[in-house]
Amino acid sequence: MEPEKVILIFLKWLHENPSIFMPTAWQDLPKLDTEIAESADDELFPIAMTISKWCAHNGLGDILREQARKDFDDAGELTPTTQQMLTNTTQTLRQAIEEACEKLRQLDAQKLDKGNDSK
Repeated sequence: MEPEKVILIFLKWLHENPSIFMPTAWQDLPKLDTEIAESADDELFPIAMTISKWCAHNGLGDILREQARKDFDDAGELTPTTQQMLTNTTQTLRQAIEEACEKLRQLDAQKLDKGNDSK
């Protein structure tokens, strides 16, 4: 699987399909963020491997492979937007992870508030 595909699929999941992640995967996202921070932007293969291992550990490995085959086999050339994402890979991924974690914290807080209101 091409590293660009892995990275772009993972970003797509964070932005468009966060429900794909199990609760334990959400709890493990900060660890992924830390591991990605240790990579340089031009190290797409190690970043993609880190994401792939994280996905495999969190039950998403098969889905990642299937998604790469299905969504991106005929994607053609990189668009300026996706090229920009891959130019600033580490920053883009870390920001997307942080935003997703923040959304999760807000949802959890809302659930707690609703639970407390019903008592």
